[in-house]
Amino acid sequence: MVIYNGDIDPYHPESSRYECRSCGARSNGGGVCDSCGSESVINIAVPRE
Repeated sequence: MVIYNGDIDPYHPESSRYECRSCGARSNGGGVCDSCGSESVINIAVPRE
């Protein structure tokens, strides 16, 4: 299953982007997921060279 979240681009060199491993929601801040409350939020930012 692929969840597409086009409004937040994960490839950004200046700041981090986070994705919840439980529900797939993306945000600009880590910690606890705003959508489902899960603590399984990971940083998915990958700088482009």
